[in-house]
Parts: sequence; C-alpha cells; structure tokens
Amino acid sequence: MKDRDYREKTVEGMIVDLHQPFPKFGKVTVRMTSDKRGQSLSLACANVMIEIPLEPVTDIIKVTERD
Repeated sequence: MKDRDYREKTVEGMIVDLHQPFPKFGKVTVRMTSDKRGQSLSLACANVMIEIPLEPVTDIIKVTERD
C-alpha cells in the first residue's frame, strides 16, 4: 500500500471577490492528498490557495477511491 496518494487536475473555473462587482474566470487547480495524517483538498486560483481537511466535510462530499 502506498503511504501517500496525491492527485491534481486543472479545470476552468472562477474566483469571486465579494468586494468586487464581477467574477474573474480562469484556471483552478484542484489537489487532493491522502496520507497517514488524513485527507485534504485544496483549490488554487489567481495566486490564492484554500486548503481544508476532508474529514470534517465527508457528510457533504462523496469521496471516491481508486482501486
């Protein structure tokens, strides 16, 4: 079994600054990491990255695993 599973994909998306009138469209990089410390999800767009642990939100996100 692998000690760490890392996945990354870049898709078209947008970022919204609530203090600006219009969203900015662009590339959003989605990363998922799973290791002995847990699982995390990050979204990066326009020099901003947000990362969260997945365990507290498993009730609203269905996590699929590779074989």
